[in-house]
Amino acid sequence: MTHSTAGVVVSYADATATRAAVGSLLRQTAPLEEVIVVDNARDERLETGAWDKRVRVLRPGRNLGYGPACNLAAAATQADWLLFCNPDAKADERCLELLLAAADERTAIVGAQVLLPGARAVNAGDNPLHLSGLSWSGRFGEPREDGPPRDVAVASGAALLVRRAAFEQLGGYHPSCFLYYDDVDLAWRARLAGWRVRFQPAAVVEHDFSFERGAMKWYWLERNRLWSVLANYSARALVLLAPLLLVTELAILGFAVRRRWWREKLRAYAALWRARHQLRQWRAHVQRLRRVADRELLRAATADLDLRLAGLRRPGPLPAVLERYKSAVVALLPG
Repeated sequence: MTHSTAGVVVSYADATATRAAVGSLLRQTAPLEEVIVVDNARDERLETGAWDKRVRVLRPGRNLGYGPACNLAAAATQADWLLFCNPDAKADERCLELLLAAADERTAIVGAQVLLPGARAVNAGDNPLHLSGLSWSGRFGEPREDGPPRDVAVASGAALLVRRAAFEQLGGYHPSCFLYYDDVDLAWRARLAGWRVRFQPAAVVEHDFSFERGAMKWYWLERNRLWSVLANYSARALVLLAPLLLVTELAILGFAVRRRWWREKLRAYAALWRARHQLRQWRAHVQRLRRVADRELLRAATADLDLRLAGLRRPGPLPAVLERYKSAVVALLPG
């Protein structure tokens, strides 16, 4: 049975990179029916030069952010699968073919192996999800991985194949998720709803990556992490994890003070408070989707922490302590 696929690239003020990303999608061995470009910056450079007839450019007239722009593109196509690709990423020509090969009828998401420039070292792909909701680039800087596809907690949003039916059931990317953490939240909700999230190492994209430590990035990461924690965990899991979550907040506040983005951390709290009614409604939507108990989901969560991208050392014996804490929480959760 054949399925249709649409590529999606969200562009913001970098027409050259966007055209390179789109070009890599148009060269796929498994053909894309269309590629939708969402122009978040009203970039006149995207209007010049000929596009392939399969390319459509949507111009919302303002910067929607990444997640809402992806939702706009998804609503504009009837394709069975959506291949979301970052504008600064270029997909290998077999990427889509291999992503599709890794999916079965229970699969909602398949992520590619994301490589740093030069295509020898890993940027991301199989990304861990910590008990606290923290997530990071899995195997960052390590050699390129070979091996069969596997189920994972989170797949990197730099190149993500998503089943349209699952995307619609889940509600798409959360509409207030302007930037960052969108891939984590979508994968979390997919697994909660009983879908598989997979990682296909053989499908690769090269990502022009640099870790941005600007204060606004931390604001969106923290705002969206806390939103997902409060919306996606069951009430019982939140109670059992409350000590860890409180300690995590204190630790991040201390880090924010040292790195001088504490104002953004406080702004994240304020944003959640202002959106508390919307958060309550979204939480109800997410919990109605639930087909898998947190007891099972937490088995895939990690107690380890890799803090290299934040410029910190590994946390010594803490992961071993948290592993025991995780085991106790899992034992107290209903099956």
